[in-house]
Amino acid sequence: MLKQIRPAILLATALIVSPIFLTTPASAETKYRHKEVRTRVVTPNRRVVAPNRRVVTPVRVVTPNRRVVTSNRVTRLSNGDIRLPHGEIVSARRIVRLRNPGYFKLPNGDIILPSQEIVFSRSVVRLRNGDIRLPNGVIVRI
Repeated sequence: MLKQIRPAILLATALIVSPIFLTTPASAETKYRHKEVRTRVVTPNRRVVAPNRRVVTPVRVVTPNRRVVTSNRVTRLSNGDIRLPHGEIVSARRIVRLRNPGYFKLPNGDIILPSQEIVFSRSVVRLRNGDIRLPNGVIVRI
């Protein structure tokens, strides 16, 4: 009788035990972290076509010694966000409009002037009444 039941017992144990050895635990991670590779196409007139189909023209000044200098100006995007010179994009919700017309404050404390230039927070002076004095002497009210 045991010889007749042996295949059924073997099959049942195989069905019960095999998923334990064949599955990976939920906490397992892959050995390598993969980054998404984004491609950019540069056209002959130096316009960069980003993957999201927006055309971006970089602002660059080429000096005679072949050094490329980027501008210290920010770029306003169509949705109100701001692209900083080094490429970081700051959401419009995180930008604070100051009382002086044309002045904005970034989350890290930097001030954007009406000419779209950045004044770094380490070069401004906070006054006792909460106002900010810029390096050129202009007082900006928060």
